Amino acid sequence: MDTFFEQIIAIKKTGKAIAAIAGIWLLAFILCFLLFMFISYLAAFAFLLIAGVLFGAYKLSTRFNIEYEYIVTNGTMDIDKIISKSSRKRVLSFELQTVSRIEKFNPSQLNSVNPKEVLVACNADDPDAYLMVSSPEGKGTTYLVFAPDERVRGAIVKFVPKFIANSAFK
Repeated sequence: MDTFFEQIIAIKKTGKAIAAIAGIWLLAFILCFLLFMFISYLAAFAFLLIAGVLFGAYKLSTRFNIEYEYIVTNGTMDIDKIISKSSRKRVLSFELQTVSRIEKFNPSQLNSVNPKEVLVACNADDPDAYLMVSSPEGKGTTYLVFAPDERVRGAIVKFVPKFIANSAFK
């Protein structure tokens, strides 16, 4: 019987993201104002530029709407990044048999780890976050910080090595 579980986690906007969105729109309105001031020189082309600036600001600001999807399918775990509910990109895929540890996440655990090996696929302040370490053969070690629900945890425990499954998600 096939096993398939998925879960979507919406990422909350941080203060940095909100400031970036506000900066994008402020810059867009300043550009629109300047284009409007020089409308006599640019004629009808200015209205196209204004529409383009506003559309660009909208597209840039929606890039901050991020979700992660956890997918467990027959012993394989995939993590997809969904941007603005319109584009999807697979950021991580690995076999659950290659997992070497699963434990409650503590930010100090990653102090000595290369940031390129870490994928944080949940909200930074999530109290139910876990750290999963995977070391596939021929590839480097990957540190996944995620917040699975009960169904996804149960699916993961079925496929990880038994000595890890006994202590996983405790």
